[in-house]
This record gives sequence, structure tokens and C-alpha cells, in this order.
Amino acid sequence: MNDHITVFVNGIRIRIYRGMKVKHALIARDYLLYAAALEGRLAVYDDSGFRVGLEGALHDGARITTREVA
Repeated sequence: MNDHITVFVNGIRIRIYRGMKVKHALIARDYLLYAAALEGRLAVYDDSGFRVGLEGALHDGARITTREVA
């Protein structure tokens, strides 16, 4: 079994360890994305358009995007 999975954050491919969460993927992409989401300035969505939390689980090939909160 592979220790890593590949996820996409705003279209950019990121390799993280299996079992890591949404917050880890944001940090791996850009810490400022994580900080903005933590402060509530950004929301995170999966590829089906559902909002996901920072503690959300990820699977290999998962795609998440961030959007500014109005």
C-alpha cells in the first residue's frame, strides 16, 4: 500500500500522506490558504460543490477548491 495520495487544491496537484485532512492539503499548497480558511475568509468545496471542513477526509484523486466568503 502506498503511503501517499495525490489530491488537487485549486487545480494544483499535491502529494500528501494517506490519512491527512483538508487542512494538511491547504498547508501543503500554501499556508496562506489555510490561514484564510481558518479565519473564515475562505471556504473549501469538494468537486461536487459541497462545502467541506478543515478536518474533512481526503482520498486519492480528491479535488478541492477554495472560494472567498462574502
